[in-house]
Amino acid sequence: MTFDRDQGYPSHPDRRRILRAVASVGALPLAGSIPRAGAGVLAFAPAAFDVNGDHALIWVSANEAARVHVRWGTAPDALANRSTELALDKASDFTNHLRLDGLPPGATVHYRVYAENAAVSELARFNTIRKAGQSFSMAFSGDMEEKYKPFAIFDVMTAARPDFFVHLGDTVYADIPKREFSPTIKHYRHKHARIRADRQLQAFMAQCATYATWDDHEIENDAHGGMPELPLAEQVFREYWPCETVEKAGLYRAFSLSPQVDLVMLDTRRFRSVQALVDGPDKTMLGTRQKQWFLDTLKRSRATFKIVATSVPFHGSSKDAWGNYKTERDEIVDFIKRERIDNVVMISADYHFARDWSNKRTGIHEYMAGPLATFRTFDKTPEARERHSKGPHFVYGDDFNFGMLRYDAVANSMGVSYQDSRGKVLFETAIAAVQSR
Repeated sequence: MTFDRDQGYPSHPDRRRILRAVASVGALPLAGSIPRAGAGVLAFAPAAFDVNGDHALIWVSANEAARVHVRWGTAPDALANRSTELALDKASDFTNHLRLDGLPPGATVHYRVYAENAAVSELARFNTIRKAGQSFSMAFSGDMEEKYKPFAIFDVMTAARPDFFVHLGDTVYADIPKREFSPTIKHYRHKHARIRADRQLQAFMAQCATYATWDDHEIENDAHGGMPELPLAEQVFREYWPCETVEKAGLYRAFSLSPQVDLVMLDTRRFRSVQALVDGPDKTMLGTRQKQWFLDTLKRSRATFKIVATSVPFHGSSKDAWGNYKTERDEIVDFIKRERIDNVVMISADYHFARDWSNKRTGIHEYMAGPLATFRTFDKTPEARERHSKGPHFVYGDDFNFGMLRYDAVANSMGVSYQDSRGKVLFETAIAAVQSR
């Protein structure tokens, strides 16, 4: 079933949430599909996150205190399974998530949110992890700012029908405009709610499971691990982009999308050293614990392809990218080479243009995408276009864009492509699997 954007959750603020200074909610009339008794309970369409193994997280946000549950099944007209009940209260801004367990692999799960016996959401869906022999696709991009709504590119992404979506950070620009920025829970919630109110975004997330990380603007520009507002920003990020992480602090975690494809999500903000620190063994992007976990995860993986999500480009040289943390980057590259870890495919964002960063010296493939909906770097800085266009690699910065990874189970290969906001294919290539260990 297709989520009807025009009849879905409205993008205009509900008065109750304006009074609470948390914006962008409203009534819920889905004509012909939701009982009238359920209208108005939820603030936004539900969404699925962090599908892994036999479980997934379902995000729910209400206009007021409520107790809800999810009914789900592998057919849209047979929602025979029921989750535990979830309480939505003021302490969490009426926003929370629950976990669905016992999901079958290789299936499409249909689900709907209920308050008692009344349906209070549209019928949503997501795909579970893929079985051996199943091909699949994954969209990726980052960087979206409220003033660029509506986020029309999500209509194009919906049409592409990816099985999964990785959001690579700057899910919100909490620190823009600067005159309104306040590093408080109230402010962060307000900004995230404004983003989630976008109808195209809601429609897309109601049909595709999301894996999300943050970058700096969920916190503050060029954020690093020494900023005092980090715990507050992380609390609110988790409220709106739920995730099951290795530790309570930090967003890093890993998934098996199929027997042949692993996904590793890095946190390049929570533990990083300040950018101005002189490079050396004490300067870190990941922090000691996350870095060791990352290396161990790569070494243990038996998947053909190891997809690594890093919010900032691994091969980038700016002060905020990995090139300013060169000692640690070289350590990671040396480890990958020494352990003969093949088919590492990094995906990144942050620069506000798309580029193939794949590097023969490091042996690592890297594909950067974005922005989804914010300013384009080449418009503001024409010299950046000239600098990044040198050489035969793909680069594109004239429109919003996203990347697609397509795993072909028959050929055991990974296809890579990019599309712009009108659906035009900008670039295509394929990664043949290498096996040296």
